[in-house]
Amino acid sequence: MLLCLSLAFADTGADDEPTADAGLGLIAYVDDVVVLNGGASRDPEGEALTFSWEQTGGPAVDLKAPSSAEPEFIVVAPGTLRFALVVNDGVNDSAPDSVEVVVAERAFGGAAGTGCATGPMGGAAAVLLAAGAMEAARRRR
Repeated sequence: MLLCLSLAFADTGADDEPTADAGLGLIAYVDDVVVLNGGASRDPEGEALTFSWEQTGGPAVDLKAPSSAEPEFIVVAPGTLRFALVVNDGVNDSAPDSVEVVVAERAFGGAAGTGCATGPMGGAAAVLLAAGAMEAARRRR
C-alpha cells in the first residue's frame, strides 16, 4: 500500500508588531539643537516603518519633522523633556518607547559656593552624573 501525504501551509496573514526604539537619553543646553534618533526601530518582517514622535513632558518645544526617524528641535528652557515614539509597519502600531532630554543652563565659571560650576571640571561633572543616571534608569525598564 502506497500512502501519499501532502501538506499545505496557509499564509495566515499575521503581521507582528514593529518595535519602536526612541534611542538613548540625551543631555543638552539651552539654545542647543537636539536631534532625536528612532533609527534603531525595527519590524520583524522587514517592512518599511513610519514614525510618529510626540512630546509628552517638559517645557514645550517646536519639534521639526515629527514623522521622521530623526526629528529635531531647539531647546528653549532648562528642565527634563520627554518624548514618545510610535512606529507603524503599514498594519500595526508599535508600543510607544520614550526618551528623556535633560536640559541645563550653560554655566561659564561660577562663584565660590554656587555648586557644580565651581569644581575643576566646571558643569561637566553634573552632566556626566546625569547621563549615568539616565542610562541606569533606561536599563531598568
